[in-house]
Amino acid sequence: MKKENLNTINNSGFKAPKDYFEGLEDAILTQAKLEAHSKTVSFKIPDNYFETIEDSIVAKLNKPEPKVFNLFSKKVITSVSSIAAAIVLLFSLNLFKSTPTLENLDTATVENYILDEIEINELDLLIDTSELSQNDFINYDLIEIDDYIDDIELNDLYQD
Repeated sequence: MKKENLNTINNSGFKAPKDYFEGLEDAILTQAKLEAHSKTVSFKIPDNYFETIEDSIVAKLNKPEPKVFNLFSKKVITSVSSIAAAIVLLFSLNLFKSTPTLENLDTATVENYILDEIEINELDLLIDTSELSQNDFINYDLIEIDDYIDDIELNDLYQD
C-alpha cells in the first residue's frame, strides 16, 4: 500500500466515540429487552367484563345516600358568637390598663378635678395642717401680700 492511501484511511473522518465499545453490549441488551416487552399487551380486559358492567353500575347507583350534617346549625352559630362576644368584652374592659397615679396626671387634669368635684368645705382635706401655724399669718401686712400677688405670673405658680 502506498503511503498516500494509508493517510486517507486514517483521516477519513469516521471515528468511534470514546469508550463506545465498552457500553455497547449493555445498550444492545437493554434495547432488546424493551422490544420484547413492547410486543406483549399490558392491558387486558377481564373475562365477562362487558356482560357484568351494567349490573355493577346499577348496584353502585342504588346505594343509600349518606347522612348530611349542616355546618351552620343554630347550636354552632350560638356557641361561636358567644365566644366572640366574650373576647370582645374581655378586651373592651379596663383589665389591662394601669390605675392612674399622681405622677401620671397632668396639672390641668388635677386643677379641673379640684374646681369641678371638690366642695369648698372639702378644701381643707387638700392642705396639710401640720405645716401651717397661726404664727405664720400674724405679722404680715396685707398691702405687701397684695402687691406680691399682683407681681407673680400664673405660670410661675404651676409646678412642672
